[in-house]
Amino acid sequence: MQNRAKIFMPFDALGGLKEAIRREEEKHENKYIDVEPIDKILKRFRVGENVEISYFYNFEYINFIGQIKYINYINRIITISNSKINFDDIDEIKKKLN
Repeated sequence: MQNRAKIFMPFDALGGLKEAIRREEEKHENKYIDVEPIDKILKRFRVGENVEISYFYNFEYINFIGQIKYINYINRIITISNSKINFDDIDEIKKKLN
């Protein structure tokens, strides 16, 4: 009778998968814990400053140097040279020394 009971024991066909997914999720969550919000970062910049920016556009990262023309905190758009960039697309921005 004991052998028959083993047939009906729960079986995890994807053994370890849930644990692996949980570890990956934790890794990605921890990656962004220390990231400062872009709104706060952009408050350090002023119109007229030259910056080096990296942002995501059309499935690729664009890097260029330009001058800040306008920062719109309500619509979350920054204009650098003639490019309008959504705050959420910015990967990195830093002041460019002349």
